[in-house]
Amino acid sequence: MSGGQGTIIAKRSVSLSKTYPAIGVFLALLGLVISSSSGLIGNIPTTTIPVNATGTGGLDLARALPLVSVALQVFAAIIFATPVLLLYVYDKNNGTLEYFLSLGMNQGEIYRQYLKAALILASVLAVFDVVIDVAAGLIQGTSGLMLLEVSGLVVAIALPAVSFGTLVMISFSSLQKQRVGSNQPLGMAIGIFIVLPAYLGPLVAPSLGLEIDLLLAGLIVVLSLLMYLSASRLISREKLLP
Repeated sequence: MSGGQGTIIAKRSVSLSKTYPAIGVFLALLGLVISSSSGLIGNIPTTTIPVNATGTGGLDLARALPLVSVALQVFAAIIFATPVLLLYVYDKNNGTLEYFLSLGMNQGEIYRQYLKAALILASVLAVFDVVIDVAAGLIQGTSGLMLLEVSGLVVAIALPAVSFGTLVMISFSSLQKQRVGSNQPLGMAIGIFIVLPAYLGPLVAPSLGLEIDLLLAGLIVVLSLLMYLSASRLISREKLLP
């Protein structure tokens, strides 16, 4: 495959299914709304709401909401990149991957191009999230440190999560199911499940939300690297055949 094959795969995947990208954009916008609302909540007197928005007691919404939005934006990136996995299953079933093998490519080269395509789509949405989030934050006067934290966490968690889910999906054919009229990328559910602590952590312990997200990001990066380094052993040539 040529170096630009990943871009071609990304374009083909979006053409194959536009539903997942649409859902991904919706979730990203929802996350941005939640993140932006933290600035408004911080200006509401604590006597008007049943929780403390200033962090002196109860649930610190002004601190928790931006971190909760991180999880939603990561989910959005995973969903947005899902068409690549649909295309992988489609190409596997119609013999495209077998054709690539016949050209002398190995399973690692094929996998890396689909991984590249998934990361391209995830990166597009992550950049969109960061730009809009920063713009909205600057307009509302959100702390620059908070904007940096949210933007950094979105990128630090989303890309490794997409990488991990993609490799799991491709490595284990049992996580790829053909249904009437559509392919079901069951392996991506693992990528979503592993991000759940980023959603629950800020709500349960707002003061530790950043530490939980950083720890989660590090864990997913390590898992993604281990899976990537093991790709050649986990992905056999037989799994690429129809």
